[in-house]
Amino acid sequence: MTPPRPAPWPVAQGLQSAREALRSLPSHDGRSRLLSVTVRLPWTDPLALFRAAVGEERAFWEQPGDGFSLAAVGVAAVLDGHGEGRFAQVAAAWEGLRQEALVEGDTTAPLTPPVCLGGFAFASGGMRALHWRPYGDGRLVVPRLLLVAQKGESWLTLTVPSAGGGGLPLFSRPESLPDDGGERLDITIEGLSGEDWQRAVAVIVQETRRGVVDKVVLAREVRARASRPFPWATVLERLRRAYRGCTVFAFARGDSCFLGATPERLARLEGRRLRADCLAGSVPRGETLREDERMAARLLADPKERREHVLVVEAVRQALLPLCQELWAPPAPQVLRTPHVQHLHTPIGGRLREGTGLLEVVARLHPTPAVGGAPQKAALALIDACETFDRGWYAGPVGWLDGSGDGEFVVAIRSALLRGREAHLYAGCGILPDSDPRREEQESLLKLKAMLTALGGEG
Repeated sequence: MTPPRPAPWPVAQGLQSAREALRSLPSHDGRSRLLSVTVRLPWTDPLALFRAAVGEERAFWEQPGDGFSLAAVGVAAVLDGHGEGRFAQVAAAWEGLRQEALVEGDTTAPLTPPVCLGGFAFASGGMRALHWRPYGDGRLVVPRLLLVAQKGESWLTLTVPSAGGGGLPLFSRPESLPDDGGERLDITIEGLSGEDWQRAVAVIVQETRRGVVDKVVLAREVRARASRPFPWATVLERLRRAYRGCTVFAFARGDSCFLGATPERLARLEGRRLRADCLAGSVPRGETLREDERMAARLLADPKERREHVLVVEAVRQALLPLCQELWAPPAPQVLRTPHVQHLHTPIGGRLREGTGLLEVVARLHPTPAVGGAPQKAALALIDACETFDRGWYAGPVGWLDGSGDGEFVVAIRSALLRGREAHLYAGCGILPDSDPRREEQESLLKLKAMLTALGGEG
């Protein structure tokens, strides 16, 4: 008896339909532009497309609690930014692309084509570390294939330059791929000895007490080596299951992938409605519900943590005021819980002025005191002096923009850069005059635990 043939993969079917629709677009009118066609699919997990597109430049984005996710594969256009003007350079290039794009197909998709995704380094300029060089100061990509899924529905967008050039992304049917490994890995950790880091914390504490700076966010890098290459899609699967209230992201270039699960939104724009989140001040989760609530109450009452949080809220308000017609925030923070850490959290809402785009907002906000410090210039100088590694895209803004001008950027914390069997993990802590170096080291280890566990270690 002949076994039944497997049903066609929805992405392959959608790509065929999109290619047929693309032929009807006026691609030879003498103008250089992007051509986008969107088709509706049966629900398809974007992580399956990310996993299947081995060897392609690709990205993944998911907010599990909202039922929204997307995968992007291939390159239709690149928006690069360099140096101090990187945000403005990318914004100008994006405005030209989206205004000239020719878009057809299903209009019910959550995002308006074309869509670009990517991010920016924490700091611009200078020679990047070898593992960060493919990412640069700022890089957003318009993908050739974009698969968006929301609450049981999916849409596939095919985007190509009208001038042609480059083939379609290559991918295998996910069911035909070998299992990329869900078992725990044998992982060796380097850099967990915190004596040097504690000494750097002590130096910054003295500078805050001298009044040189109010707060500095000092980061540390930990390197992990595994018995075999880290399986990117499996790591993302673990993150999406464990961190339903966070944004799970991944940006893969060549043989490396920067990924994480961040609880911190930098800015989201829908029409003129703007939302930003202030996240600073943290304590561990409790072992029991009663202990968890006790720890949360301690966080809300802790003068050091509240002071750290107020610095962030005030800096974000001051950055947004010139850009907004209206701005509002609750009078006191709430507690936001992730599996390992509880944070003080204040959402800020506003209505953006006409003519202002999301990247202008991102440029004004980054880096907030939650990842840099305050005052900004003095804090960044101390970071340069005390940190001995390249942050790369860690703690930088990563996100997406769509053709209507909407978009979202998050702060790339709780993250790691994977490259073969090697991983670079990062965590940062806010240092104030009353900070205790030992306590700050324990907090940094707690923040590293999320990624260590997801990578396949014991955490």
